[in-house]
Amino acid sequence: MKKILVPTDFSEHANNALRYAINIGNYFEAEIELLHVYEMHSIISSTTLVREYLKEDAERDLSDNIRSFKDLVFGKTILKGRSIDGGPVDTICSLANNEDFDMIVMGTQGASGLKEIFLGSKTFGVMKQTHIPILAIPNSFTYRPIKDITFAVDSGIVAEDDVLNPLLELAKAYKSNIKVLHLEKEKMVVGYDPGIDFSLGDIPHTFHRIYGSNDVNGVVNLFVFEENSDMLCMIRRDRDFWSNLFHQSVTTKEIFDSPVPLLILRDTTSK
Repeated sequence: MKKILVPTDFSEHANNALRYAINIGNYFEAEIELLHVYEMHSIISSTTLVREYLKEDAERDLSDNIRSFKDLVFGKTILKGRSIDGGPVDTICSLANNEDFDMIVMGTQGASGLKEIFLGSKTFGVMKQTHIPILAIPNSFTYRPIKDITFAVDSGIVAEDDVLNPLLELAKAYKSNIKVLHLEKEKMVVGYDPGIDFSLGDIPHTFHRIYGSNDVNGVVNLFVFEENSDMLCMIRRDRDFWSNLFHQSVTTKEIFDSPVPLLILRDTTSK
């Protein structure tokens, strides 16, 4: 976990996500890049003076934001930033994909539309356009060490060895316990991918099954609450149970009401 991207609109929600990212970054002595994306309206795009003013204003706000969080950075961890004119989703995805970031950490709300990065076309656009793991931080969630992680899985095979790497890295760094939760509509022989047990290796982990509920969000969140989990992790595929979940607008809005940070991993083999 060496490079973490944190999009920001300087709102308190975005700042809360940045605090969380810095705490993780300190564990790995990572490079944390704060990204502020601002859009020039076409009506003023040809006005050089206005463009320069907006650019300087964005860069000034970014510098002030970085300076206000410097005291939270320890060891060899680096906090830096850049300000870019462009569309939020395309800019976030392009930067994350092309510059080898290990994770995108985002708040789930924000004045610039960061909420839509997870609840609407923009948020979902990020999930569709990047293979980089996304960590969504609830609006009022206060950072705490990640001691217990709920890992909600389906019956699909995890084909790529590196899909689980972000989860494994976090669990090893924090010495976390992982509770693998498998939801099934009815009792089945198939179950979850046995390779998950092998991949988790010597990380303390247990397996749990819940049958017969269509209320995925409710069941997962109740499990997270009862187990006092500090993080929820899911794998996003293109064609599977969880993908259908993401495509249902009502359920999508609910699932991102997770009470704890939600780590979304991407399995790119299931296109």
